[in-house]
Amino acid sequence: MTFKLLPTTDRWRCRLALAVSLALAWPAYAVPTAEDITLFHVGDQESWLISAQGNLYDAPSDALSYYGGAARLATLMQNERSEALAAGRSVLAVNAGDAFLPGPRLTASFANLANAAPGGGQDFYDAIVLRQLGFDSVTFGNHEFDLGSSVTAQFVAAANTPYLSANLDFSGNAALQALVDQQKIAPSLIVETSKGNKIAIVGATTPLLPTISSPDGVSVKNLDPAADADSNLLAMVPLLQAQIDQARADGATAVVLVSHLQNYQNELKLVPKLSGLDVFVSGGGHELMSDPGEPTIRGELPVIDGYPQVVTLDDGSKVLGVTSNFGNRYLGELNLSLDDQGRVVRDAAGVPVVGDGSGMLRVSGNPADPDFVAPDPVIDAQVVTPVREYIAALNQQIIGHSDMVLDGTRGSAPTAAAAIQFGVRNSETNLGDLVADAVRFTAKTDIAIQNGGGIRASINAGDVSVGDTFNVLPFTNLVVQLKDLSAEQVWKLMEYSLATASPDGAANGRFAQVSGMSIVYDTRRDALVLDADGNAVSGGRILSITLDDGTRLVENGVVNASARRVSLGTIDFTANGGDGYPFALLGLKPEALVDTLIYQEALLNYITAATADGGLGGVISADRYGVANPYDREGRLVDLAVAVPAPSALWLLPFGLLAGYVGRRRAA
Repeated sequence: MTFKLLPTTDRWRCRLALAVSLALAWPAYAVPTAEDITLFHVGDQESWLISAQGNLYDAPSDALSYYGGAARLATLMQNERSEALAAGRSVLAVNAGDAFLPGPRLTASFANLANAAPGGGQDFYDAIVLRQLGFDSVTFGNHEFDLGSSVTAQFVAAANTPYLSANLDFSGNAALQALVDQQKIAPSLIVETSKGNKIAIVGATTPLLPTISSPDGVSVKNLDPAADADSNLLAMVPLLQAQIDQARADGATAVVLVSHLQNYQNELKLVPKLSGLDVFVSGGGHELMSDPGEPTIRGELPVIDGYPQVVTLDDGSKVLGVTSNFGNRYLGELNLSLDDQGRVVRDAAGVPVVGDGSGMLRVSGNPADPDFVAPDPVIDAQVVTPVREYIAALNQQIIGHSDMVLDGTRGSAPTAAAAIQFGVRNSETNLGDLVADAVRFTAKTDIAIQNGGGIRASINAGDVSVGDTFNVLPFTNLVVQLKDLSAEQVWKLMEYSLATASPDGAANGRFAQVSGMSIVYDTRRDALVLDADGNAVSGGRILSITLDDGTRLVENGVVNASARRVSLGTIDFTANGGDGYPFALLGLKPEALVDTLIYQEALLNYITAATADGGLGGVISADRYGVANPYDREGRLVDLAVAVPAPSALWLLPFGLLAGYVGRRRAA
């Protein structure tokens, strides 16, 4: 059993009172004592409430629907917790953030739970899950702020679970600052076990927050907008070290950092600079970390081989690092021991000793699996069932038909366990084309761009529903227009889009899907560098930008200063500097449309609008949106570092590997 020292909301006051009473009855409990500890960790739940498939549950047509989901995670976590407590272990449970994600499963909360929170106010199905699972802390991720800080405050209040971040300043938002004053938000906290050991949990949030989400009134401490990402990452070190040092001064004998930095590699840059740490939990990267032979969902290979990882700090000490995966698919369990001073037991090399039973535990509802678990009846009734009903109603509203799968996968560079994956964050895809076309159709502009990070799911071949449009485009991003852009301004914007791309598929949410133009570029070339006034200093990857009417804005790497000026459609997130886009630096200001629409509505309208009006008439055809092939030199986005001349691709024909690409088209 665990006891909270801070923050002291009602639930934790009760636990603290029990801890005090035990200390009075048995004074030995106030002194650190050797004991075993189980640390449960999850993260990036992102409103995957129903299953790992998303919206289907135990559907014979989709094996993935038998895995994951909040109700099954709850059962697994309770089973493991009961086993740990029965063995005399103390239990901590931490959450690495992104507890919800905008989309239809979150929208169900706004539709059904407007005044249902304990004590009144907006409740959330995702908050019910947090309350039921009993986390000791949640770290702020980026998605907690996607709908603005007022929704963030509503969610934190409803979650009734301490939210942590040592590098965020909430003083600019009254609602969130009130939660700080109530100790429902803190930089860190200390958990005291029944045996008197104090364990500190420190939270940290990505410094990219202002550019990848909408944290109005919330600022990142020590952030330098002019500095690069790694510099801002390392600027967190003194903030986190101060929390660790204070926790140690307050009697904590073990310290856990729970950080949401977007990927595990960022923790590997930051964590070695700290001292006094024992364990860190990484969130935001969705990486699966597991040991060889451990059961995984449908046999997926781990991105990081071996659980946990041992990381050496700059001071020579060694700590353990784990990831949280995503989507309620796995439960991380790390078993450790504390000595009679309350310190983490280490081996002769100084490495924390990992106890039996540690690993990433698959959340399986497949009766054929030996680790099958039944859904928790409370969460099944209070969360999964009403959300399924809401989604089912959306899915009954059919708006069109697609001849093929529309690819909304993220994309990723190769790892030791997986090959390169092309997706919306590193290459053209047919769904990216469709969404960009929808933005352009709605904005009524010459060209349009849509950041890959705003596209969140694929669409299967067959009927397309209203629910599909919400799954693909879940955020409340408004379509906006910008008028009278020069060729140079378009070039600089697109150079920014491509600056982090690489021949091996490095993925970034800024990577833009485009409409109304085609771009040939080479990621082997240096990225464009702009000075503080927006002037080009060096570099440049784009060889040509050609409008659909044949106008060349860039030719042979040179901007055509005499080219006609153009209008641009995009979403307000991007136009207002999201993902770091330099619209303001280039003197570009977006204008709202007369008919204000979010990008999900734009997609729905484009699919359903009559062909005579420029829409698709309900038909997403292979002629227009065939599967994009990054290895050919046709299409809207062609990277010469990857694509090969057409004759060189003929070797693929015997293997049938070109068959899926014949429908690729450039036209909008």
